[in-house]
Amino acid sequence: MELLTGLKERRSIRAYTPEPVPRDLVEKILDNSRWSPSWGNTQPWELVVAGGETVKRLTAEMAERFAQKAPPTPDVPMPQTFPDACRDRYMACAAGLFGAMGIAREEKGRRFEHMLNMTRAFGAPVIIYVLFSDDLQVPYTMFDLGAITHAIALAAHAHGLGTCLEAQLALYPDLVRRHLNLPDTRKVVVGIALGHPDPEAPANRFRTAREPLEQFVTWVDL
Repeated sequence: MELLTGLKERRSIRAYTPEPVPRDLVEKILDNSRWSPSWGNTQPWELVVAGGETVKRLTAEMAERFAQKAPPTPDVPMPQTFPDACRDRYMACAAGLFGAMGIAREEKGRRFEHMLNMTRAFGAPVIIYVLFSDDLQVPYTMFDLGAITHAIALAAHAHGLGTCLEAQLALYPDLVRRHLNLPDTRKVVVGIALGHPDPEAPANRFRTAREPLEQFVTWVDL
């Protein structure tokens, strides 16, 4: 797939078929992604790829804990507030997605079920967890991890797969560490749901908008 086309066509996939993803295809995606830029080529990222029964057990336990409304304990604090413009885009995204899925604002039960489905990685057969060691400096490490995370999403799209970058899959990092046999020194940033998109799912037909350049670019002497 041509790079610029992939940049524009990639989208978040929120429903997957049960078709398995072979390990060699995931290896190709990660081999493409390892060329991502990082501070001084430090490459601070660590990835753990989970599939099969491990994904089923992990997501089932996460969903059960979420359903019981257990307080999240993410390793990377999630923002609680946004400036007005960011909040408006966030709300528009939620409204557009629920509208595409036919879920009304007052249907609290269906909205909560969507969150549970998100905690189950939308049925994706593979989850790629993005980690970092706790002896790294967090702010710039996040920048580098964002670079490889985007690369994984683009490479997966180029190979005919879909992804969704999910903070929801990192709400309970103690469960992630236990199921994936990770030491406490490894901090969980995000889980990437990976699989074959379900072409019939209304959620997969939804696409968020992007602001025009005039909204966020300042030109100086050019």
